[in-house]
Amino acid sequence: MSGASFNAWYTLVVFGIIILVCVWAFLPRNKSKFDDIAKSVIEDEKSGSSEEDSKSPKRESKKDE
Repeated sequence: MSGASFNAWYTLVVFGIIILVCVWAFLPRNKSKFDDIAKSVIEDEKSGSSEEDSKSPKRESKKDE
């Protein structure tokens, strides 16, 4: 197998894997799982920012440091 033939097959395999990942990501059965993950990130961000502000005082940076 020559180098050009290997590169052609390698390109086709990688392209096929990318297509399979895209198809898997957009399957209807995965929609609820991805929606739950997206909502959890937003909920963590809302609840985490207020807790961090109250627990740790903000430090001001000094130009000398």
